[in-house]
Amino acid sequence: MPLLKKIKLIATFYSNISYVTLIITIACIWIFLKIGIASFAALFWFKLSSLALIYLYVNHYKSREIYYYQNLGASKVLLWTSTLVFDFTLFIVSLIISHYIR
Repeated sequence: MPLLKKIKLIATFYSNISYVTLIITIACIWIFLKIGIASFAALFWFKLSSLALIYLYVNHYKSREIYYYQNLGASKVLLWTSTLVFDFTLFIVSLIISHYIR
């Protein structure tokens, strides 16, 4: 499968959960700005646990959508690893930027 098609499929898959993950990331940034570096460990585990809950929710309640992407050639592992790595990287980078702004 061409790379551009995979990227489009991953972007479409991520767009289904991006609103929730971005709201959680913004809330974590706000807490990080208010409390400071002391809150990093709690925010880190909160973000990981929220991503785990999103994973479980999508796999359980939206399993038919996963089959749609698999029929188009994107494996479940590819969808989830790329989505979770992108979202967690966005979270870490935004925390670093907010730390330097603070």
